[in-house]
Amino acid sequence: MFSASPLVPDQLVDCIATGREPTAADLDSVAARMWREVSTHRSAFSWGDLAPLAQDRIVAMRSAVMALQGSAR
Repeated sequence: MFSASPLVPDQLVDCIATGREPTAADLDSVAARMWREVSTHRSAFSWGDLAPLAQDRIVAMRSAVMALQGSAR
């Protein structure tokens, strides 16, 4: 499924609408978008420069998991 809005990632719509688990690529794509959109001065390419254990990357990845999978809480 695809998003009707450029503000909502296609992966988010597809995972929620179909109930499927997100792939690693889905998580990375949504996390990168969230990270970029939090601060407008960030380059779209700088996500790839973040260390795997960088705090910004971890927070963005956790946020993507919550957005794509929800929470049992």
